[in-house]
Amino acid sequence: MSRRLVLQAAVGMGALAVARPGWTAIMPTVDEVARDPELPALGNADGDVTIVEFTDYQCPYCKLSFHQLSEVMKEDTGIRLVLRDWPIFGEVSRNAALLTLAANGQGRYADAVHGLMANHDRLTFRRTADLLGEAGVDVKLARQHLDAQGDRLAQLLSRTDAQASAFALRGTPGFLIGNALYKRGMTADDFRQAIAKARA
Repeated sequence: MSRRLVLQAAVGMGALAVARPGWTAIMPTVDEVARDPELPALGNADGDVTIVEFTDYQCPYCKLSFHQLSEVMKEDTGIRLVLRDWPIFGEVSRNAALLTLAANGQGRYADAVHGLMANHDRLTFRRTADLLGEAGVDVKLARQHLDAQGDRLAQLLSRTDAQASAFALRGTPGFLIGNALYKRGMTADDFRQAIAKARA
């Protein structure tokens, strides 16, 4: 199935992407979601399966799913992972998302992501800065990057919000695996099955 086919969001575990007359003007394509040039990728940049996670750094189910997926990625080196920050829990989440994206300019994006995903305490602005600092991010430099590139990164979050709305996601997490959309948290076995379907 072509990656450029329009996705149809469906209630439940997921649905294969299909062309839907009348929706093509508002529904994003797989490439628009999975290959936004502004978004860094984790895992294998040339992987044969791309997984997109719609996430919020204050969402416990996002973290659980992320860690389950990380275990799968240790055994499967063909996965390319893209995190689409959808900060639905307010300004603290938005701040965490923007600073993490800004850390990419230092080559610390992956460290920032893992640092925040490993956190089990409530996030605050100060806690976010501390966690990123512990992960090796120069937070002052990241804030300077935001001052210079904040509009571009804010537009990236806006695109993600529009995509989540188009897919009728009810919250985080949500996953796009290949051409299939999953509107729930997932276990390692869930990921293995979804990846196998994407490769079929």
